[in-house]
Amino acid sequence: MIKINLLPQEKPKSFRVYYQIIGSSALLIITVVAVGVMSFLLSSEIDRKKQVQRQKEKTVQELQVIIDQVLQYEQDKQTLTSKLQTIETLQRNQRGPVLLLEEVSKSLPEQVWMSLLQNKKEKVTLRGFALSLTSIGDFMTALENSPIFLGVKLTAAFLRVSGSREIYEFELLFDCNVIA
Repeated sequence: MIKINLLPQEKPKSFRVYYQIIGSSALLIITVVAVGVMSFLLSSEIDRKKQVQRQKEKTVQELQVIIDQVLQYEQDKQTLTSKLQTIETLQRNQRGPVLLLEEVSKSLPEQVWMSLLQNKKEKVTLRGFALSLTSIGDFMTALENSPIFLGVKLTAAFLRVSGSREIYEFELLFDCNVIA
């Protein structure tokens, strides 16, 4: 015969559940502590990186001031260089017409007068009056013998009578190598 006991019986307490609860709790506490420590470490790392970023931004601002000064210096240097080149060009160009006029005046015979001396780049146009064609020829020869004049050409010569005098009006065209 089989006996069935339907009455509740007291079972022996299982230590196994107790250990599982303690282990789970310990694991939960360790996990919370680990998460807290990681959060603290990451927060510290973020703060450190933000501080480094602020220092770098400050350095960039300080260097930007220096960069602006260097750019201003280069701009001033370029301006001054341009002004110096302009001054040198003006001095060089100023010397040329003086040499031209001096050389023409040395070559001018007594019976020849200038009425116009015009230069455009290296081309010179000279108009004047003379008492004879020989004087114009002497003037042209003197200009050709000058080291700074090249290709002296008589482009026009005609006679004008003024009162009882005959006056020859002429025009010369030549190159000058001192004018730029």
